[in-house]
Amino acid sequence: MIVCMDLLAVEVASRCPLCGSAMEIVEDNTYVWFGCKRCLRYVKREKRELARRYVNYSVRLFNWRGLMEELYALYLS
Repeated sequence: MIVCMDLLAVEVASRCPLCGSAMEIVEDNTYVWFGCKRCLRYVKREKRELARRYVNYSVRLFNWRGLMEELYALYLS
C-alpha cells in the first residue's frame, strides 16, 4: 500500500491482460481508479456512485467482488 499526496494505492491480485503485471486500485477523495501502473492504463469511477451500488448499509456489507468484477470488465472494454 502506498500513500502519498492524498492518494491511496493498493496492489490487487488481478493481472493486466496486456502485460501480465499486478493491477492496482488508486483512491483519492472523489474517484477510484483501477488499472496497470506498467501500461499506465486506468479506468475510473466516482466513489459516490460505487457506494450506492456496492454498499449495503442495513447489514454493513461491502460487495467487494462485485466492485472488482465491474472495474475489471470496464478495464477490458
